[in-house]
Amino acid sequence: MRRLTEKLGDGRGLRYTPTQLWYAATRRDLPSVDRGYKAALGWACGIILVGGFLCVVSGVVPVLPGIGTGASLLIGIPLLLTFAKPWFRQRTTVRIPVTPREFRTGVFDRWAQIYGGPPSGMVTEDIPLPAVRQPRLALLCADRSVLACLAANNAAEVWEMALADRVDRLPPEVPVLVLHDAGLPGVGFGARARDALGSRAILIGLSAKSALAAGSAVRLRELPDPAAPPVPEWAAGSAAERDWLADGWWSPVGALPPAALLGVVARGVERVQEAADPDRQRAREIGFLTWPNS
Repeated sequence: MRRLTEKLGDGRGLRYTPTQLWYAATRRDLPSVDRGYKAALGWACGIILVGGFLCVVSGVVPVLPGIGTGASLLIGIPLLLTFAKPWFRQRTTVRIPVTPREFRTGVFDRWAQIYGGPPSGMVTEDIPLPAVRQPRLALLCADRSVLACLAANNAAEVWEMALADRVDRLPPEVPVLVLHDAGLPGVGFGARARDALGSRAILIGLSAKSALAAGSAVRLRELPDPAAPPVPEWAAGSAAERDWLADGWWSPVGALPPAALLGVVARGVERVQEAADPDRQRAREIGFLTWPNS
């Protein structure tokens, strides 16, 4: 636990939430998407071996025919299950094996009993969000733990940024950074924000491309909804990324460690500053400090 909290602090005392610690502690225990296939294969082989042994020992089946039949089944059934592997994969979910409630009672409560308080650097997710009098921009995110982490690490004060979890709580007129999960629900959240905010919305949420490329990303899966709308063009990406989204995969923004989360927001703030700076716009049009090409 101390190693995890030190890693989340990034050597500079960054604050983190219980959700971020939960993901950090359980990300290595994610089940394989092939677990349904492996379980069926294991059960089939076990039943064949145990059943065949009992039949031979009890004399129900002669020894040689029993061995031959068992060997045929041990070859044939795994081969059949191999062809059925895609069917198992389509019907398998990938979820954190320990629920937040179980982690809280089994880890946080036990820690508080022994050490008299929460782990060092952890903040609760219901902390009040800072009120910025004259914000230059805002950030919209449906995940309360993300907003709590940003508030605890002074992101609102440093960037003069309002934090909100709903569109109707945003200040008027200012640019809005929209932060969301990678996955179809996250894409839907971004699409609704774009519809409501128009050109003010700047999407900085996780993408299927980043979730597939990052080795440390938490990749989860729910059974795909046949009635789900198609992936919008602006979020489609490559064929592999579209398939990843359509198959029910997603990656939560709440799993980002504080340093990575602040990095994502910092890049979004830089985009806002560049868009408002005429000198930077002119430099981008000219191609300042870019490699010449035809």
